[in-house]
Amino acid sequence: MKTILKTFSLIGVMTIGLVGCTTEESQYSPEQVIQNTLKDSKPVGPYYGEYDMTISNEKMHVKEWIGEDSKRRIEISDEKGKQQSLSVNDGENMTSYDQAQNTAIVMSITDELKDISQSSPKEQAELLLKAVKDTHDIALKGEEKILDRKTYHLVAKGKGEKTLFGDIEMWVDKENWMVLKTNISTVGGDTQMEYTKIDFDAKIPDSKFKLELPKDVKIQKLDSTMKSEQITSDELPSVFKKAYLYFPEKGKLKIAKIEVMDVVDHKELAIEYEKDGVVYFSLSVFPTQKNMGEKTETIPGEKQVKVRGQKGSIMEMKTFRSVSWSEKGFNYTIMPTNPDLKMKEILKMVEDMKLVK
Repeated sequence: MKTILKTFSLIGVMTIGLVGCTTEESQYSPEQVIQNTLKDSKPVGPYYGEYDMTISNEKMHVKEWIGEDSKRRIEISDEKGKQQSLSVNDGENMTSYDQAQNTAIVMSITDELKDISQSSPKEQAELLLKAVKDTHDIALKGEEKILDRKTYHLVAKGKGEKTLFGDIEMWVDKENWMVLKTNISTVGGDTQMEYTKIDFDAKIPDSKFKLELPKDVKIQKLDSTMKSEQITSDELPSVFKKAYLYFPEKGKLKIAKIEVMDVVDHKELAIEYEKDGVVYFSLSVFPTQKNMGEKTETIPGEKQVKVRGQKGSIMEMKTFRSVSWSEKGFNYTIMPTNPDLKMKEILKMVEDMKLVK
């Protein structure tokens, strides 16, 4: 299930814009189909649906009940039909239950959590289409039927540049613009999704969004908001229990903002630096987690390098650039904001980092 979360998290952080070419096979051009797909950010509903999904050879079957007021129930089973997880959003709380571990996570619903957790396959597809502005050509291949419903078949072909996504196919319902089938290639593996049942006239009782947990279940309540606070330079030594590296102010390099965030089970420090009054780069620091392990694979645009004598990596993909490494119990990431700041300069700068005192 970790693979699923990684895939949709990746889709979720992408940004906006689309391209396309025309076709004579339909009354709509690719641009018009896409605009209709994207015109309404609200999920289609209420409805009941089932779909098969395969992510990097991991097969699963998903049942979903989408109700009024953002209520939803998602049941995920393995390819043998054994239920793996169950999530219910009753409008006030989201509860995720793991049968195998007999554990449940409960989070209160906030506006932020709604945006992240309640996206439908249609909305996820919207974000994906928005992500391929500069790296893919989108064409309307034709019209096909999925579950006896007429769909537009969209194909996005990579231009050969470094990109997180390979070729993408989508089948979009002609009536309500919901995506009924997708084939996606990502850096984490290939993903296929296809609805096997869909009922847009489903009458879903409110009881479907009530979850009764076993009496012996272990419940963990999480705060769905990420708490953060701004601090001063004088407070830097107290952020973590042991000393860590940072860039002290020197010459024209000044600290513009310091923020400490509570991220589930650890703190993360973000320092924004400026030069000549303009934001120059940001530095992120957080303790290395025990379950992180050693990273062995790279993604397009990423290159393994030595940073301060440690194993690290640099990422260069369009406007996104970063330098990351781990050292003596901490993970560090530098993200240059100024386009004139070159990666070679950063790799030289890090040699002058100092321990916070």
